[in-house]
Amino acid sequence: MYLTGFKTAKGLKLGKEKLIDEIKNFILENKNFKYRILVGTDSEKQKDRIEFISVIVVHRVGYGARFFWRRTFSNLLDLYSRLWKEALFSLEISKELLSHLLREKLEFDFEVHLDLGTNGKSNSIVKEIINLIKGYGFEVKVKPESYAASKIADHLL
Repeated sequence: MYLTGFKTAKGLKLGKEKLIDEIKNFILENKNFKYRILVGTDSEKQKDRIEFISVIVVHRVGYGARFFWRRTFSNLLDLYSRLWKEALFSLEISKELLSHLLREKLEFDFEVHLDLGTNGKSNSIVKEIINLIKGYGFEVKVKPESYAASKIADHLL
């Protein structure tokens, strides 16, 4: 359910199975590299709604990456609800994606990138959100290391 609506970097729409195949084929294309799969979400308040961009990045460490993205919208939310929703989108995408990729017996590291930092307005909820994501067994990165959310997804907004 959470893997629907993703597109390639060039905007080509992918179904869930095609998305999984694209990720799998990119990794199998060259097994000599280490791979990291990163999931992150960022959001932006618009006039009458919130736009969320979620990304899946497949990083061939030392030799480039591919990314996939999707856009969703929500009614207006306060800042804290919005940050929680970003994290929950990334968590649900990660859970579903990982369940499919583990069947493929591929070798990769997996991280959830949160557009949160220890300074600023979001500081008060950072630990709560990190603990939730870690509770599901995921490695978590926050700013400045969370580039999937804070750079790639942010750039697409």
